[in-house]
Amino acid sequence: MKNIFKSRNLALALSSIVLFGSCSDDVLDQENNNATSTENFGTSVAQVKAAVNGAFHPITDTFFWGRIVHTGALLRSDEFNIFPFGSNTAMSTLQGNPGDRWALEPFQQLYKSIARCNNIIININEEDIADEEIRNSLVGQAYFLRAFDYWYLLNLYGSVPLITTIPDLDNLLVDQAEPSAVWAQIIADLEMAEGMLPDSWSGDDLGRPTAGAATALKGKSYLYMKEYPLAITALQSLVGKYSLLPGSFYGDNFSSTNENNQESVFELQFLGQTTFIWGTDIPGTGTMGNYHIDYAPPVKSPDKGHVINPWLKDLFNDNNDVIRRNETLTYNYPGATGYGGVDFVTDMGDETPEPEGEPSDAVTIAIDAGVEPIFSRKYTGMELGTREQVDLLGTNVGNNWRIIRYADVLLMLAEALNENNQPDLAGPFVDQVRLRAELSTVSDLSLDQTAMRQAIIDERAMELAGEGHRFFDLVRWGLADDYMGATSLHGANPKSLSGGIFQENKHELVWIPGSEIDANPNLKQNPGY
Repeated sequence: MKNIFKSRNLALALSSIVLFGSCSDDVLDQENNNATSTENFGTSVAQVKAAVNGAFHPITDTFFWGRIVHTGALLRSDEFNIFPFGSNTAMSTLQGNPGDRWALEPFQQLYKSIARCNNIIININEEDIADEEIRNSLVGQAYFLRAFDYWYLLNLYGSVPLITTIPDLDNLLVDQAEPSAVWAQIIADLEMAEGMLPDSWSGDDLGRPTAGAATALKGKSYLYMKEYPLAITALQSLVGKYSLLPGSFYGDNFSSTNENNQESVFELQFLGQTTFIWGTDIPGTGTMGNYHIDYAPPVKSPDKGHVINPWLKDLFNDNNDVIRRNETLTYNYPGATGYGGVDFVTDMGDETPEPEGEPSDAVTIAIDAGVEPIFSRKYTGMELGTREQVDLLGTNVGNNWRIIRYADVLLMLAEALNENNQPDLAGPFVDQVRLRAELSTVSDLSLDQTAMRQAIIDERAMELAGEGHRFFDLVRWGLADDYMGATSLHGANPKSLSGGIFQENKHELVWIPGSEIDANPNLKQNPGY
């Protein structure tokens, strides 16, 4: 059953938004009758708990993880070949510029969340909430979430303003911080969260960040910083504290059943609901899976959808990886299904040419475009019912998004060990993930560092496909141009439907929103835009 954390009392008491521009005195002097005054804030546990929920709301609503970060960033990877749909897909096809959509909203949502976290961290004290355990559990969530916010700001936009105080309304023209300073703040916040958060939650609080989630994100951050010994220490401490689901339940890692399970380290909580107001910051709205729009196959998506590039299918098949393939992709293989368990050909169509006119099925659309009809399964809501039963905008899709799974932790630990020149110690952690998929192990192959590196790259591609990691992985490995540039190692342009090509020293990051630069001339645009 979905918990109260997702659906109720998302108080907006701390609704300050960091604005990088000026406002008129009349606007600033307005009184918000719905807000809690600064002097009174933090005087009750219920009030602060509601404020913590309010800090999560900008992250789960439509304008960030609810949809737009997918359209505008995560679909950039070589997994997805996007049917172009105007400015909606300009970023995911690597053709976007500062005048196009979807860079602004995530930027604003993340800073809105940061502002609310700052208020919690600064204003909650022992005098107001005497119980240290309760106080720490609340403030620790704010530290974790602020680190999470800055992690995505840094990896999406590069140099960004670093704000850890209440904004000075007389000095809003802030500068961008060096990435090293942002990384340092992320680590500091996560170490605070580690010491304050509980190891687990229960009841209505199930799904809130834990000490283990803070440690995992810290280890991931050290990995991205190439601080491999520190990454090893953090990630190694989580070994045995979580466990992988059995192979027969692998699909539960993405479905609306068995959420917050033994493999989950941190997941964003979503709730399918009929109350839908696009992108609003109102309690009880904006926490449904509108990301369905971006993962649904053609004819099901209100945009034009995408296909999965064949290299991923081939990787699964070359490894005889049926378990993960069948839960990640759907195409015309034996036993393949579409929405509601309907046979793939019945639901998605076959390769029989249709009469002239608009294609009515996903397979025909793909074939007419000259690409293989391979479609996403993860996070499409296919397990929820037939295509007619899953809302076009995904309002009844409530699958929690698993941000960090234990399988990811094991593979990150393997990578850190291998990059620390310990491939022999890395192998067993790769093996744990492969054995769950009923595949052969790598430990007995005596792989050197280079071969182990490739094994980990391939394993991450199969285990984590479609979960939002691949583009960031390619960038930090220095492989984005190799796989997505003009001479792709895949042998075909992974963005062939649009003609987009990855450009080094540009597409590693998205652009700083033009409206933010207009409002604050201290901000500098990223290279290439």
